[in-house]
Amino acid sequence: MKLSSCLKGIRLPRPPAAADPQPLPAPEKVYLPLRQHQGAVAEPKVEPGDQVMMGQVVGASEDFESATVQATVSGTVEAIVQMPDPSGGMVPTVVIANDGADAWIDEPAATEAALASPEEVGATRPSRLLRRVREAGLVRAQVQGRPLHVDLSPPMAPQSYLYMTGIPVVRPIDTLIIKAVDPDPPVCPNASLLGEAGDELAVGVAALARISGASRIILALPSGADASALKAMAAQYEWETASVCQTSYPFAIDHLMVNSLTGREVPTPYGEPRDVGVSVQPLSTALDVGSVLLTGRPVVERVFSVTGEVKKPGVFRVRLGTPIGEVLDAAGGGPSQAGKVVVGGPMMGLAIYDLGTPVTRETQGVFVQSAPQVQHFADHPCIHCGRCVAVCPVNLIPSDLGKLCEFRMYEDAAEQDLMNCIECGCCAFVCPAQRPMVHFLRHGKTEVLAGRME
Repeated sequence: MKLSSCLKGIRLPRPPAAADPQPLPAPEKVYLPLRQHQGAVAEPKVEPGDQVMMGQVVGASEDFESATVQATVSGTVEAIVQMPDPSGGMVPTVVIANDGADAWIDEPAATEAALASPEEVGATRPSRLLRRVREAGLVRAQVQGRPLHVDLSPPMAPQSYLYMTGIPVVRPIDTLIIKAVDPDPPVCPNASLLGEAGDELAVGVAALARISGASRIILALPSGADASALKAMAAQYEWETASVCQTSYPFAIDHLMVNSLTGREVPTPYGEPRDVGVSVQPLSTALDVGSVLLTGRPVVERVFSVTGEVKKPGVFRVRLGTPIGEVLDAAGGGPSQAGKVVVGGPMMGLAIYDLGTPVTRETQGVFVQSAPQVQHFADHPCIHCGRCVAVCPVNLIPSDLGKLCEFRMYEDAAEQDLMNCIECGCCAFVCPAQRPMVHFLRHGKTEVLAGRME
């Protein structure tokens, strides 16, 4: 066992022990956005009035950076409307009225011979496994994540090396990190899956290693949690294990985890873990891959964490397309004084303005605040206390960057490494002047990119 730690960041309260996910019944209607990731919008393959079955394709695209969308209930297509996604943008959405039958479609793609063991996966061509992942429409479980087949496919020219040398270099992946820790506690869906040490996990990890070409597998586990089942599986399949401190934030962001577990530094600002030969995937994604390969069917539900100011916080298995408001009702309802509902977690999540926003493949949970708990930023000037500098995990000077962005000196901020900001929120968390640091920096990065594209 190795101990992973971050030199900077902040200390957060230890999240409560995660309970096993509780199944929720399918809703009367599901709302399936035709884009559930960062990438291209799929084209609708159904029309209002069509009868659909579970697993039937309702949206697809030839664009490589698009994920197939399947029906998660059987029933009737009511409409195709514009609805907000978790990022706040309007996306074409297929609305399906549930008939309660949960009848699966019987297609060749859904009945292809299953891969029942890691040994069978190891003998399968990576291209075939990647095709199965793409057909299933899997998405890396994070807000604004990418389709999984895009994340696993080797890039034509990694941006980090192009910016540094001008020469495209593709470094083979030799290490796969499966992280059972969550980047933004107390939203902890991965921690609730620590007991899922079955065939799905073994097959899923074997497939991810086979596709990526990794020979070394590291299982990152939250310190202090009961992960005996996963440790036993790691010993059986000769995976390495690492203990990651749950109270040190941002301990589970990919770039920082790669550095702490392998000693490799991901090049910034445009680099990815694969640029240093590492692939990082959440535990929930590995389980999704294993489920697809074992059953031949797409994933129709998401492990979804509800925490904060609700009467019954917990983790649920939610049918994709369920309105978030219905999941909150299942958790006992929100506070009497409406505050904020944040998708993804309190530090890096995005606040939503419509509880009709559906649960999608990229969402993992929500954090609910009552009105008195919502912190309001102010237009106070920086007091030069240096607290933001002391906690910045990527060694920036957020106070200077915030002032430059505030006064629209975007290129000057870029020269001081603005683009290296990972938007973790540590600077805003500790700022005694209550300055909206993340808003300043995020807006500044957007303006820099927009100016360079002109």
